[in-house]
Amino acid sequence: MSDHLQGMLFAGIGGQPAVDDHLADTELRLCTLNIGSPNPARAQRLADWLAASGSNALVLTEVQAGPACDLIRTTLDAHGYLLQATPGWRDQRFHTLTATKGFQIDTITPAPFDPRITAVDLTSMGGTVRLVGVYAPTNGMTPASSHRRRAFQEQFTTYVKDILHPRLHITGDLNVIEPGHQPHLPSFEDHDYAFYQRLIDLGLHDAYRHDQPDGTDHSWISPRFGSQRLDHAFVRDTTTLTSCTYDHAPRLEQLTDHSALLLATGLPG
Repeated sequence: MSDHLQGMLFAGIGGQPAVDDHLADTELRLCTLNIGSPNPARAQRLADWLAASGSNALVLTEVQAGPACDLIRTTLDAHGYLLQATPGWRDQRFHTLTATKGFQIDTITPAPFDPRITAVDLTSMGGTVRLVGVYAPTNGMTPASSHRRRAFQEQFTTYVKDILHPRLHITGDLNVIEPGHQPHLPSFEDHDYAFYQRLIDLGLHDAYRHDQPDGTDHSWISPRFGSQRLDHAFVRDTTTLTSCTYDHAPRLEQLTDHSALLLATGLPG
């Protein structure tokens, strides 16, 4: 890590103010984005967008080992972010990457069971947030896909029960939609909706739906398969939740095929 860059300021985008290390004492500003396994040219554009996002925490999903994602890592490192991925990520097709700025970062125990998941405690003067990033298996609309998703969902729910924390945040591309999603998408099955509901039953709240009860955003747009809100943030404590929105610029600018989820929550200490 380049120590002389730790205090570096960088311009915000989308109305977000610039970020410095001291922001983490008062606010978690989280950006979650499926980066879609980029090639090197797209990776550089993505890295630049992420570095200018005004976020002090990033959760990146559909990350692949290789030169393109190494470029993203190098860029974020140069901007003073601490990077965290689960051991074994280089040997898997996909993994999830967490990058934070201004926090002390500690891997929680027990260790996550799959490189698609990262789980860390982020500590600052504002206290500790437990951040879990996840890239759940894609809905391939086949019996084999359904079996993989169901097994992952059940295993992940058990894992969450073991790591519950007063300031637990779970975010990423969960590849499920909420009950009552519009448009109705028959390709999702009962176990997908049950997975969403089990997270709610554990005392978590869909941050977007809490912030925008009538919101109609979708994070992945498909004329063929139907527009879907696949990228989520679930939080246990909503009392300090400031906002939860989607920034569609990454998708519209063809940086990736997903919109970014932006969440802000206060850290009162």
